[in-house]
Amino acid sequence: MIFQDLAKAVQDGLDGRNSGIPMGFDRLNRYIGIRKSIYTLVGGLTGSGKTSFIDDAYVLNPFDWYISKYGQNSNIKLKIIYRSMERSKTYKMAKWVSRKIFLDNGIIIPVSKLLGWQKEKMTHDEHDLFLAQRDYIGSMSDIITIIDGPDNPIGVAKQLRDHAEANGRIEEVDKYNRVYIPDDDNTVTLVVIDHIGLLKVTKDYNTKKAAIDKMSEELRYARDFYGYSPLVVSQFNRDIANPMRIKNGDVEPQLEDFKDSSSTQDDADVVVALFDPMRYKVTDPSGYDLDRLKDEFGAKYYRSLRLIKNSYGEDDIRIGLGFLGQVGMFKELPRVKNMSEYDYQSVINKTFFLEP
Repeated sequence: MIFQDLAKAVQDGLDGRNSGIPMGFDRLNRYIGIRKSIYTLVGGLTGSGKTSFIDDAYVLNPFDWYISKYGQNSNIKLKIIYRSMERSKTYKMAKWVSRKIFLDNGIIIPVSKLLGWQKEKMTHDEHDLFLAQRDYIGSMSDIITIIDGPDNPIGVAKQLRDHAEANGRIEEVDKYNRVYIPDDDNTVTLVVIDHIGLLKVTKDYNTKKAAIDKMSEELRYARDFYGYSPLVVSQFNRDIANPMRIKNGDVEPQLEDFKDSSSTQDDADVVVALFDPMRYKVTDPSGYDLDRLKDEFGAKYYRSLRLIKNSYGEDDIRIGLGFLGQVGMFKELPRVKNMSEYDYQSVINKTFFLEP
């Protein structure tokens, strides 16, 4: 039985069913990627761009690939269950539309303008650009399910169980073992929790740590039994801002910097951290010239990504990312040794983010 399961997994690999879904980040995709049964934890301080990163790398780039001819010619199916505990569904969609307008037209319409939060309203032409995204957003409905607002770990687990039972069945192997058989074995199901620190507590799990520990336990079960791929966003604690750490230049994120509980770091297969070295006025760990990655107004266009843990490959990998916060978009920078003056300038003037 054990060898049969292994043989099936090997054959699935030979048949291309384990190849995963592109993230839109070539180097990062070589180390981790998106596939079944992978628990990923993404951490960072407030304002580091955690949510924008997971939306870009794990939701929108995969979705764009999936609806393209490449995805349609693949046997892989994609399903995303997105628990947006911090932002409303309307805000989430507005940010995604803003990103798509920029990619299609090179025009930035920030969420604040799109939703009328500022005095300057959209022009008729800008509104037309918004209306042109109707079909794109509509095509998400069968693939991406957004559930906004906080919930407790029991409620989230029940929803995942209901989804699994609606899309597969459980069979008894013997009196000690059960297996889950999905209706479509080619489906990669991502379960996004953004962010886990906003979980509600319950009578039985009445502290934040207890709620997080229970949620991580349930996500681990969903990974191992249903084959789902949890993607958890977590805040860092404030120890990074400790004056002694800043003085010593030791502010790059570590596993110990995750907030509230260690269970997520222990349970996750992959742990990724986003870091803004400009925030602490320290040099970049990869060696990028940070002064050339901010504009004359002080706007910053850079984040450092560190792969802290990787159960299936190399870790302690750093990748420099261009970051366009207005539309929530990231893009891998060339390696430091290959960065030219043109590359630095193209990040600041935003053409870099539109280059193929």
